[in-house]
Amino acid sequence: MINTGYNNSSLKHRNRGTILRLLATGKCSSRIELARETGLSKMAASNVVSEFISEGIIEEKEKQKTVGKGRNPIVLEIAPGAPKILGVHISRNKCGVSLCDFKLDVLEERSVDITTGNPDRLFSDLFKIMDSVLEKHSNEKILGIGVGVLGPADVERGVILDPPDFFGMHNLDVLGMLRGRYDLPVIIGHEYDCATLAEKFFGAGRDLDCFAYVGISRGVGSGVIHDGRLHRSENEFNSELGHVSIDINGPLCSCGRRGCLETYISTNVLEEKFREATGEDLSFKGFCIKYKDRGPESFEKVFYEATEMFATTLTNAVNYTGNLNYILGHDGRYIPDRFVEDCAKKVDGQMMFRGLRRLKLIKSDVHNEVFSSTCACAILEMVFMGDMSFVHSV
Repeated sequence: MINTGYNNSSLKHRNRGTILRLLATGKCSSRIELARETGLSKMAASNVVSEFISEGIIEEKEKQKTVGKGRNPIVLEIAPGAPKILGVHISRNKCGVSLCDFKLDVLEERSVDITTGNPDRLFSDLFKIMDSVLEKHSNEKILGIGVGVLGPADVERGVILDPPDFFGMHNLDVLGMLRGRYDLPVIIGHEYDCATLAEKFFGAGRDLDCFAYVGISRGVGSGVIHDGRLHRSENEFNSELGHVSIDINGPLCSCGRRGCLETYISTNVLEEKFREATGEDLSFKGFCIKYKDRGPESFEKVFYEATEMFATTLTNAVNYTGNLNYILGHDGRYIPDRFVEDCAKKVDGQMMFRGLRRLKLIKSDVHNEVFSSTCACAILEMVFMGDMSFVHSV
């Protein structure tokens, strides 16, 4: 009897999580759709919906009036008073904070630059913007704090280990610091894993069961969805596509190895090459926008070479994993389409499966300059899976 009760309870939580995910991500908007998508009976789906309505998490709304007779359809939506999530992003040079709802819509967002290697200063600045957001929205019920951090990191302990180009800071106990200040559940994840989850729930990966997210910024990071769920290694370290070496005699990487992908295609590396080639002082995004259709020959040459390096890495990844779906995110979403298409063609012509399958290389659908909102997915993942062990609000 005890085991049966436990299983029934777990199943109920999973059903609640699944239904909340389907409504939050816009895949379903009615009881009938929920029953069809989940395989639950109409009564079972309706019971869960009724619970959520009574808890103030979802609400019923009439659709726009239809022409003719008959009742107007009723749609289900996340209620304005439903709990919110605080997303926190700690990157190499910036901390960002976002207050989000279950749909990942942002109510408030703040950020602060990291300019020194002083951990006390970092946490002081972070707490300041977190406090300001929480104080402004003191009437909101906060479900928890989802944190995305740069790597390498021990996410189980919530510690940023020893990242390169992080002003010499290491062993930052992010989990301990946040739990010590805020009486809220805190879940730590890798920043690229959080971005990967955001793509799976709300972006270009919504209809894909298997894909890899590749984020290009001052480094190159990645995350993997396998069989519809985030892939985690046994030791909780995330995948590091940027530190795949494509030339053992190449330039020295900050990780200590030579020829890593990010020594060729990181935005700071390409910015410097673009500036040398054109004489213009623009950001990576600025160059991509200005020369979206065509740039000077010197610019085209730099981007062509970077595309070659990226295509070589993706070919290796395809040959090793068999995965053909890739989402390009972070600053990578600014890369002109012509270079993205050229990269995909190069991989198609080099991979072992050439002629049988084609690479799917698409840009991110989740647009956010600070990326702190995607970090809320560290909390949303658990809620959508029906794991409520860390919180009792849903």
